Amino acid sequence: MYSSGNPTNIANPVNDVRVQLDIKEIGGGRLTLYQTTLCEMIPFNQLHDDLNLDPNGYLYAYNINDIQLICCQPDANILWLVPDVVQRRFILSLKDMEVKFSWVLTRDRPKDKEVVKYERTLDPADCPKPLEVKKVLNGSTNSFRAYNIYPRYFRVTGSGEVRTIEEEANGVSADIILNRGVSEWWSFHDINSLDVKGCGGLRGPMAIIVSEETPQGLLGDTLSKFSIWGLYITFVLAVGRFIRLQCSDLRMRIPYENLPSCDRLIAICEDIYAARAEGELGVEEILYWTLVKIYRSPHMLLEYTNPD
Repeated sequence: MYSSGNPTNIANPVNDVRVQLDIKEIGGGRLTLYQTTLCEMIPFNQLHDDLNLDPNGYLYAYNINDIQLICCQPDANILWLVPDVVQRRFILSLKDMEVKFSWVLTRDRPKDKEVVKYERTLDPADCPKPLEVKKVLNGSTNSFRAYNIYPRYFRVTGSGEVRTIEEEANGVSADIILNRGVSEWWSFHDINSLDVKGCGGLRGPMAIIVSEETPQGLLGDTLSKFSIWGLYITFVLAVGRFIRLQCSDLRMRIPYENLPSCDRLIAICEDIYAARAEGELGVEEILYWTLVKIYRSPHMLLEYTNPD
């Protein structure tokens, strides 16, 4: 069945990206500081050969046609419109906090799993101090720094899961800047970019993503959606078990379905029904036990079912 379906693998690149950085106080309040969807997906085979974006050789095992360089604008595409009263309340309640960073990636397949998300909560040692964030919010300074925000290399599997290719000792670190003026907005400035030339000088969020190929066609969509284990459970265990139940214990059905001629046995059954209808219960019992005796003896069963 798998061979006849011919689920040839085809490229499944990332075609849309959203990046977001949030600060969440332990009490539950959460503010989105930086968010952008202005990202460019550059195929790895279209980059200049003089760019070395994989110095540690993490990508050697993957097809270059499945690798993309994701370059995002450093400036958020949404304005900072949080009212002053909300900021003041947030500053007063900001004692312990978490910093969350997420990538939301969109592909064409698999069905119902086109959008995948990678979210990471920064280690407390890598987060800015609450006092540093308060100073930015109240206008004393304009930036704070966060370390090891996310790993630079990702792999999106054919079944729609995001995994890191290699957990780096030191991930991407950045300065988070609040720009003030007529309008206010946040910026994300990568402080350890591998090579800003690859992204045209942009210092926004940058990642190298391997989007694995997925099978096409009906069977391919099923395989991508449920994975090989889902295919195994559905067809091997469920369908296989149903077929086995239909074919098991066939020898027990031979006396009822595979005898040469059952006319005499049918006549005895009809006589039992007639005796019961006439109230001849004694005759009915004799005929019943005669039928049981025939079925208990293979020799008598063969004799009664031989064709005349």
